[in-house]
Amino acid sequence: MVVLEHLVASLSNVRPGDPSTYKTYGEIHSALGLPGTAQDLEYQGLAELANAIFEANLPAITGLVIRKDTGMPGEGYFKVYGRPAMDFDWWQSEVARSKSFDWRPYLPARERSATSPPLPKTPVAADATKTTRVETTVYRILRDTLVARRVKQLHGYRCQICGEGIELADGTRYVEAHHVRPLGEPHNGPDTEQNVVCVCPNHHAELDYFARPIESAALRIARGHFVDQLFIDYHNSWHRKIARR
Repeated sequence: MVVLEHLVASLSNVRPGDPSTYKTYGEIHSALGLPGTAQDLEYQGLAELANAIFEANLPAITGLVIRKDTGMPGEGYFKVYGRPAMDFDWWQSEVARSKSFDWRPYLPARERSATSPPLPKTPVAADATKTTRVETTVYRILRDTLVARRVKQLHGYRCQICGEGIELADGTRYVEAHHVRPLGEPHNGPDTEQNVVCVCPNHHAELDYFARPIESAALRIARGHFVDQLFIDYHNSWHRKIARR
C-alpha cells in the first residue's frame, strides 16, 4: 500500500485542476526508492492500486500520477474506469473527490488517528498462489487489499461463519479475507467484494482447502456487502470434487 500512502500524504498540497501540484511517475518512483525506471511504477503498484480502487468504488486518486511530458495520467488510468482518453473534466472531479475523501480506514495504522476504526494488516493467506500479477516488495498480493479491508470493516471484524475473530492484546480484532473463488490458477477468481468473505483464521484454513461447503443462508450478512452465489457454487463444486477422492 506504499503507493497509496504516498499519494494520500501529498493531497494537502494538491490543487484540483492544477497538474503542477500533482506527482510525476519519476518523482514517486524516486521517493519510494524503487528499482528500475520511472515507467516501471506501473508494474510496481500503480496499476494494482488503480484496479483495487475501481473495484472498491473509491475516488480515483491514481490520477495524481502524471507523465512529465504531457502533464496527464497515462491512458491506462482512463481505461480502468471506462472513460474516454484524456477526459479532463472527469479526471479533475476525481482529484477533487480524492482530496475531500477520508482515506484513513484504507491506510496502515501508523497513518491513522487514534480514533479511526482498527484495521489490522493481514499476512499472506494460505490460498496465496502464484498469479500473473507482478509482485514487488512494496505492493505484494496480500489478502489485505482495499477490497479485503472494506469487507472486514463492514463485518466489524467478525467471521461470517461463526461470528468470532481474534482479539489482540491492544484491543483490536483480527480476521482474514478469503476469496471464495481463489485468485490463483487454476481458479483465476476476481478480487472483488462479491468474491470475498470475512472469516476467522480457522474457517479461512478450512475454506482454503475446500474442507467445508459454504452455505449461503448461514452466512452472517452486513449492509453493503453480498457474496455472489456463482462464486459460492464454484467453491462448493470443488468441495464435492475433493470429497469424492
